[in-house]
Amino acid sequence: MTPLEIQFELKKREITQKEIAEQLNVTEMMVSLVIRGQSISDRIMKAISDKLGEDHRIVFPKYYLSKKQRQKALKSA
Repeated sequence: MTPLEIQFELKKREITQKEIAEQLNVTEMMVSLVIRGQSISDRIMKAISDKLGEDHRIVFPKYYLSKKQRQKALKSA
C-alpha cells in the first residue's frame, strides 16, 4: 500500500496516528515516518497492519521484500 492508501484506510476506520502512537508508547511523528516509509520499525508496521486488518507484508511490501529487492526499492523511494 502507498502512504496515502494507509492514511485513507486509517481515517476510514476512524483510527488516528495518535492512538497508535499512544498504544505503542512512541511519538506520532514516528508513526507518521513509518507510514511514509522514511523510518523502519517492524513493531509499528505490524501494529498499523493489525489496525487495518491486513498482513504486514501487504501493507508494507517494500520492507518485506528480499534484501536485494528491498535495497533497490528503498533507493527509488
